[in-house]
Amino acid sequence: MNTKIQRFIHLFSIFYLLNLILVYCQPLEFNNVCDPSDQVFKEVQVLKIIGKDNSPLCGKDYISTFIPYTISGSVSGLNNSGLMLSLNGIVTLPVEKGSKDFYFMNIITSGSSYSVKVLNQPTGLFCNLTNGDGIVKNADINTVSVSCAPTCDPCFLFLTNSGYPPNPGSAKNFDTSCNSDGNYPGIGNYKAMVVDGVTRTASIGANVGDGQIDWVLAPNRTYRQTEGVIGTTNSASLFVSTLSLRFSLNSKYWTGLNTNWTTNTGNTCDLWRSNSGSFSGVMGQGNSTAISDITAGWAPEACNVSNQQLICVEQ
Repeated sequence: MNTKIQRFIHLFSIFYLLNLILVYCQPLEFNNVCDPSDQVFKEVQVLKIIGKDNSPLCGKDYISTFIPYTISGSVSGLNNSGLMLSLNGIVTLPVEKGSKDFYFMNIITSGSSYSVKVLNQPTGLFCNLTNGDGIVKNADINTVSVSCAPTCDPCFLFLTNSGYPPNPGSAKNFDTSCNSDGNYPGIGNYKAMVVDGVTRTASIGANVGDGQIDWVLAPNRTYRQTEGVIGTTNSASLFVSTLSLRFSLNSKYWTGLNTNWTTNTGNTCDLWRSNSGSFSGVMGQGNSTAISDITAGWAPEACNVSNQQLICVEQ
């Protein structure tokens, strides 16, 4: 138990007992800090919760599972407004321009998992999260980091030179291949336009852009490939109208998408963890300007048929 809190509880208990004895003439045995039915006991427990003191009292642990812990972290480069974070997909937190830190105050109990995500990107910036997921273990979490930097405009995207197996472990694990591929331009950070609904999501509702997780396209951003500008995303970071130029060279590339930017949950090669013929994966068709083609222009194929290329998007 924290020494200061321990002293405070001790002094508080003595004061409270003396007060009852001297002023109200209450018998001492009815004021027992170890009796759960006693008022002193209840008040001490409240103090322990406020002080986040989970040490046992009177040989028993009464409150450790009730203590709420804070999820917080640092913020850097936030020079514009619009950043919104989410905790466990339920609680949202706007982060003001110029902020150096953020706090989800007193919200998660010990043993519970936490997951901080970027729900909305700030204007003109792209923010990345590190250490956003974990489990609370009797302590506040303060190791989450949000790093924001100016994003490209126009942004470049390319079709990889090589094909890649469908089992890197998750959608976001394809990113490593983007940044080491033969067609990588040599500068910039790229992410794969592949979703699994867990580590990366483009939209939950059809063409809405809601519930995005680590999505690769930015809002209101112009994109180009080697042949020229292909189009501009809407405020929800999606292409929703016919592109002005074909998306990429004619090819098959992993996407995991439906034609409306939602996740094709049954065709992601078991969340991109398997190259077994028991699972299948959906692919996009680049030689087109139609959204339905670039997202899911090819019928799903068994995950053991062949490796496929990726669309890599500049961040």
